[in-house]
Amino acid sequence: MAEIERCTACGVPTQTVTNHVWLDGGIIVQSINRDHRLVIIECENLDPLYKGIEEIIGVPIERIIIETKRRATSEYIGRIIPPEVKDMIQSHQISVEPMIGALNVTSAVMGYGNTTLVGYRFEGDDDDFVSERIKEPYSVPLWCGDLTGSTEAVTGIDNDVTYEMESADTVVVTTRPAEHLTQFQGRLEIKRYGFAEGGIALERCPACGGPVALSDFEWHDDRGVITSRETGRRVAMLGPAYQDAIFSELERELGETIPRVVVEAQRRFVKTGFYTIGEIRDEEGFRKQMALRGLGDLQAMELGEGGLKVTIKNAALHLMMVGLMQGYFETAARSESEVEWEMRDDGTLELEITPRS
Repeated sequence: MAEIERCTACGVPTQTVTNHVWLDGGIIVQSINRDHRLVIIECENLDPLYKGIEEIIGVPIERIIIETKRRATSEYIGRIIPPEVKDMIQSHQISVEPMIGALNVTSAVMGYGNTTLVGYRFEGDDDDFVSERIKEPYSVPLWCGDLTGSTEAVTGIDNDVTYEMESADTVVVTTRPAEHLTQFQGRLEIKRYGFAEGGIALERCPACGGPVALSDFEWHDDRGVITSRETGRRVAMLGPAYQDAIFSELERELGETIPRVVVEAQRRFVKTGFYTIGEIRDEEGFRKQMALRGLGDLQAMELGEGGLKVTIKNAALHLMMVGLMQGYFETAARSESEVEWEMRDDGTLELEITPRS
């Protein structure tokens, strides 16, 4: 893997700060497309969450996950690559292999794992393919969507994907030209977040302009992994809109109980002990962490014997956040609970958790 350039002052990869902007108000956006929001979250939460949803509803959701991530990645990568470069690749004036290498570096900077090219063919016909081996993938179905979407963004050709697990922590993902599944055409709409700036400002690095607190994360270049120096947990940078599209599609197919299924699956995962209640006891520190991660601006959090009330402006991944907070509360209270929430049109999440009588 190519060496990752870093800020000389804070040590954060230059690409992270160049490609993204931290807005006041707990928001991260793509620098060249401020409609494309991103978050930094614990990626070891993702596949267990998907499995938990499948266990509750008894229906596989892998294809929905892959398809929504394909769309999000195709849009994200499509805006990073200059149109003239895509034109030269598609007209076979230059090789696609350097672009694959560059995208593998980008995936490593985002925390997606250590990727190596197994093989490829790009002649513009049905025998084309791209095959990559990913060690420590941040999520198997999401990586399938990543490779499919980035291949489409570069080649301009629709693709489908297959994968094979070589070991518990290594997957080989292969994408080939294919028409998209008709069952998803006109569906899986990617949400555009509405948000307002202001509310909370993060201290900036004088050299690169990124948040100083990004140095709380450690980028392991050889592994394509990002970890929190404080908790040791692995994180990755990704778009929240496709997660919402996954949940919306499930609700469309299986009914209005799906939001509570997502909350319940997240609550169960939190109760396994992956997170600790101490992380939210310092309200101001928790607010800054949420802003750094692009999860919104924590306006209020009242934790007491009567329950937990939370208000978040510019909230992202609100269903996961509700389940997270419910799991935190039950861990602290050592009792089961009830939760109600409202996600307003202006992007404000209000939730209330009360002990179950």
